[in-house]
Amino acid sequence: MKPTWIVVANAFQAQIFERAKPKDPLQLLESYVHPESRLKSAELTDDQPGSTMTQGGGHTAYQPAVELKGKEVERFARQIADYVQQGAHADRCGSIVLFAAPAMLGAIRGLLDAPTAKLVAHSAAIDLTSFKGRDLEGRIAQQLES
Repeated sequence: MKPTWIVVANAFQAQIFERAKPKDPLQLLESYVHPESRLKSAELTDDQPGSTMTQGGGHTAYQPAVELKGKEVERFARQIADYVQQGAHADRCGSIVLFAAPAMLGAIRGLLDAPTAKLVAHSAAIDLTSFKGRDLEGRIAQQLES
């Protein structure tokens, strides 16, 4: 029986755990921190919004088409999804469980390819990143039971 991978993530941090059997303790495979997600949009770029002159001599500013914070969430989600996909393609896991903050969960799920997405046995839009050890184990068990 192949192990289950459990992803716990939000826009700032993520951990990927492995569990060989349902009652086994979690084994940390990978841990990520994405400090850019905590920066303000103005701190993410040196550029100012584009502007143009109007006929009356005034200026109109243009906002970026995709908000910079959203790009950072997507960039971090891509990093997590890539790791999970590599493990799935290498046959290192039999199922995947995703627990992530709502925006992050949607981003990760949207980036998984079809074969990896089929391995997702359970997912929940909940941020469990603040829990560690037995508390995390208990929260995961509670989520899987519901």
